[in-house]
Amino acid sequence: MEPPIEVLSIFNKILKRITPDEVELEHIEKVTSVIIKYIKFSQIPDEISIRFIEPQGSTGLKQTALKNTADIDLFIGIDPEFILKHHFSSKKEKKEFIHTKFKDLTNFWLIPCLKDQGLNNVRMSYAEHPYVSADFKGIELDIVICFDVSSDYLQKNGPITAVDRTPHHTRFIRDNINDKQKDDIRLLKHFFKCYNCYGDKSALGRSGFIGYSAELLIFYYDSIWNLFLNFEEISSKIIFHPKIFNSIKNPYENKSYHTIRSNTFPNDYLIILDPTDINRNVGSSISKRAFKKIYYQIQNFCNNSSIIYFEQHELPSIKQLDLTNEQLSCFFYVQYKEIKKDHYTKYRDKLYSLMEHIIKIASKEKTLEPRFMNVIGELVFDTEKGQYILAFSTDSPKISSSFKREGPKKKAQPHYFKFKEKHPDAFEENNQLFLILKRPFTYFKDFLNYFLTKKSIKGLELVRVGSAIDLEYPLFAAIGMGNLNENIIPFI
Repeated sequence: MEPPIEVLSIFNKILKRITPDEVELEHIEKVTSVIIKYIKFSQIPDEISIRFIEPQGSTGLKQTALKNTADIDLFIGIDPEFILKHHFSSKKEKKEFIHTKFKDLTNFWLIPCLKDQGLNNVRMSYAEHPYVSADFKGIELDIVICFDVSSDYLQKNGPITAVDRTPHHTRFIRDNINDKQKDDIRLLKHFFKCYNCYGDKSALGRSGFIGYSAELLIFYYDSIWNLFLNFEEISSKIIFHPKIFNSIKNPYENKSYHTIRSNTFPNDYLIILDPTDINRNVGSSISKRAFKKIYYQIQNFCNNSSIIYFEQHELPSIKQLDLTNEQLSCFFYVQYKEIKKDHYTKYRDKLYSLMEHIIKIASKEKTLEPRFMNVIGELVFDTEKGQYILAFSTDSPKISSSFKREGPKKKAQPHYFKFKEKHPDAFEENNQLFLILKRPFTYFKDFLNYFLTKKSIKGLELVRVGSAIDLEYPLFAAIGMGNLNENIIPFI
């Protein structure tokens, strides 16, 4: 279905802004060729056999990148016999072996090779296993070693390492997406970025929509307009292309959506099957929060087609919002700073786990009586400055200094008498024992301080705990709390 003329006009205007020009594309291609040449003519270790060196990702063979976001993901595909010839006693042993080998290849081959050629800021980075990051002629580079596994191997066995899928993703998009759809992919990625819901730096949920998910959604729905008109349904159906799976047995055939979701992907909000590996859900990392925000803005755009919906929306500061002191008193923050360099996703995941734990224990006493009501949290972070803010809100920022703990009922003997003997100050109401217990805190900020003195995250330093009614607090903390109020709470 073709979009209305006014929508098409908006799309064309945005595409002129976000599509890389020939100068940028030629520069990326030249840098890529130079780096490939450096690697090919380097002292390649005898223990590996290189099958390909290719640029992956949106700036590589896919050509779905946005303007002025150029980075190069260069993959070195090696013969998998390097690992398949070994026999391991466990998955852990295999993983440790690969990690050590890739670390050695990175330290003793790739890093010296690139430094000798004058690249800047050459360093080791980490994801599932080590890879090399560097800067060259204004472009950020990631150089990753992967195993060149066949399509049949991938479908039957899965990858050896997660990055082994990436070349298959690239080839699938290159071979199945036309130029018009590439433009639609750019529009969709840009739309996600406008609302801070793109990639693993998303401010809404642990992760937003990744580039490959955007490409598969356009592939499935054929166009961005058709996707927009049907966006709501992607949260209640399996997204995959049946023709892709004709050559293999579909493990989900004749199974309902609810069966597949509950049995195979119970923790995933969206299910977008990977056409190169049917057992992988590309949507697994996409948060419910990012989906809800994007769906809300898509509805707004479809109902009122304005170019404003394709403009960047900066995260709001809570200081700029029209909130009363009573409303502000419900917002709090915890500020961390990086003291040891590591991949930001590791700190993100640790802080998300901490946040979820805080919400859980803030909401209930150890004896399950309620504590603070309706506790909500979110994380924002700045990788360049190494800043991390956990923002929280609660409907009850101050609670009583004591609470009424339930004990056993009179009919539950002998527990009733044991409880009474253990707690002489217990009292009875309606044939049930109760106990008044003191809390070590009454204010949510004090609770955070009380709890966080017992918790630490390696590589991060706890800077301060504060609230939105403090006289002073950092701008980034204000942004974290503003983001929580504007982008999270309305969609819970």
